[in-house]
Amino acid sequence: FDELKFFLGDNSKDLKFSSSGLTIIVLAGLQGSGKTTTCAKLACFLKKNKDKNPFLIAADLHRPAAIDQLVTLGNSLDIDVFHDEKKKDPVKLVKSGISKAKKLNKDIVIIDTAGRLHIDDKMMNELKLIIEASQPTEILFVADGMSGQDAVNSSKSFNDAIDISGIILTKMDGDAKGGAALSIKDVIGKSIKFIGTGETVKDLSTFYPDRFASRILGMGDIVSLVEKAQTNLDKESIEELEDKITNDN
Repeated sequence: FDELKFFLGDNSKDLKFSSSGLTIIVLAGLQGSGKTTTCAKLACFLKKNKDKNPFLIAADLHRPAAIDQLVTLGNSLDIDVFHDEKKKDPVKLVKSGISKAKKLNKDIVIIDTAGRLHIDDKMMNELKLIIEASQPTEILFVADGMSGQDAVNSSKSFNDAIDISGIILTKMDGDAKGGAALSIKDVIGKSIKFIGTGETVKDLSTFYPDRFASRILGMGDIVSLVEKAQTNLDKESIEELEDKITNDN
């Protein structure tokens, strides 16, 4: 357990925030990894847990549904989403979005970038230009935790091209034990910062190596279970449940 925890990173790694002004986060990954949904999940997490005022930029101009999806999710969270269907250049769109975020006094910008079903030069070049234009504090690679070796291969290609700063593993609410987490961490040596644990916008958790090691070894994760219960049940409900259990006995 200790070796596995150490291998996964020993301690959880927080996001880096800009010490002066706007923190910019670029999310990258293949199409189908859950990247667009993860943008909204991360914004929700930062708003709720870090008291931030996030701003989303819909820069995936290759998949119109991604823009609509992000706008819908942003509206549900009362988080502004910058989009412009007239713009065909994602770099110009990102620059306009960042300018808008500054005018609105936002403190976090999260940029959703285009993915493909496979890695190609056009996608990588576009991504490099967006990173160059936005000068992000973090570049997070979104990997499908269920895809195994494909996630490992794609993470290496992305890291070689853009030097990612951290990883978000999605779809970790299923039967996946965490092989992808182990392999990605080993191959690219970057920290896993979050895991997606469900389909709703609230289902994003900080990655804790010790809890994940317990999961891989089949030891269970009591701490995360308690935290989830605390999130979904208020103090009054817990006390009522405690009384009910006591009285039933």
